[in-house]
Amino acid sequence: MTIREELQEKKNALAELKERIEANDAEAIAEGEKLQAEIETKTAEIEQAEKKAALLSVIGKEEKEDSVMGINENMTLGDRFVEQVKSMTLGKKFAVNMEAKSYNDVQKTPTTSGVSAFATTFDKNVVEAARTPLVIRDLFGAETISGSTLVYLVEGAIEGAPAATNEGAKKPQVHFADPTPVTVSLAKIACFIKESDEYINDYPFLASAINGRLLYHLGLVEQNKLIYDLTHTSGIQSDTTHWTGITTADELADLILQAAMDVQEQTGFAADGIVISPTDWYKLRVGKNSYKDYYGGGYFGAQGVKDLWGIPVCVSTAVSAGTIIVGAFKTCASVVTNGGVGVDATNSDVDDFEKNLMTIRAEERLALAVRRPAGFKVVSKGAGGATGST
Repeated sequence: MTIREELQEKKNALAELKERIEANDAEAIAEGEKLQAEIETKTAEIEQAEKKAALLSVIGKEEKEDSVMGINENMTLGDRFVEQVKSMTLGKKFAVNMEAKSYNDVQKTPTTSGVSAFATTFDKNVVEAARTPLVIRDLFGAETISGSTLVYLVEGAIEGAPAATNEGAKKPQVHFADPTPVTVSLAKIACFIKESDEYINDYPFLASAINGRLLYHLGLVEQNKLIYDLTHTSGIQSDTTHWTGITTADELADLILQAAMDVQEQTGFAADGIVISPTDWYKLRVGKNSYKDYYGGGYFGAQGVKDLWGIPVCVSTAVSAGTIIVGAFKTCASVVTNGGVGVDATNSDVDDFEKNLMTIRAEERLALAVRRPAGFKVVSKGAGGATGST
């Protein structure tokens, strides 16, 4: 049996294991991995044999063919091989550039286009661009629904009030206004990319990096949407007057504590999170007293846990400098979804099948339900004054 016949036999055997492998049959998976390794070995043997045959063909060319191709009898074997390679097509596109050298030239590092190509190590790890941590979503509560719209009821105001009454006196009547329905609709955040079969098979490390970026950017858009929806919700508390350019670090810390107290006073729920930009966190972190001591401890102290007034701090570029959000995130709002993130791939989109393309789509439907708007307070930096000391 020839090597090619053995190769085909092993490929057929691997194909027969497909259904068992897809069913996670451990024995079939092990046998499949063994067959795959043998297929790769046989393929390498065939490629080596083809290269050897091509080389022997070059060396054994007749003198008549040499003269036609411009090869003379004084050429070395290496020269003859190079000239032959220039005229050959072995299934791959390549180019060979040779320069005449005298026998007494010094051997130097070979280069291609000025780069030491023969001593270059190709790192397949793609250097990622700066990425904003996707941390905002985890601050909120989470819930799922089966439809596309959520309606929740906010209790109405009390009309009248209980009061102390004398014996035999008429008791005060109270009335509770009808609850107000609030509707939030799920928004679909989605995107897709197209990749060729060759790209996926020949450059799996690049395909993996692209797919990872696809999910990251989907999450980034969702994070920005959550911050926008929260800060544009009617009824949240705000302070746009007390933080100015001359506000010191300790004064800003006092404003944040006041915001936390306002949240608890209005809702009864304690603040459980503070979202702040790196710029504003820096201002707080380097704040010093009159003796030049850091309020939060020096730079040799423990820096692992970020908190302020005992409240966890989320430092993120999801909010711009000059905006701080204090809130009871878990109890006063939740991210509503239907089905979570979905990633689908197909080769049947438009003419993908004809062009050997793969369309990969990522999407998610979500909304932010802020059931208790008063459970959040936004402290914003206003105009006025010169920059003060920290």
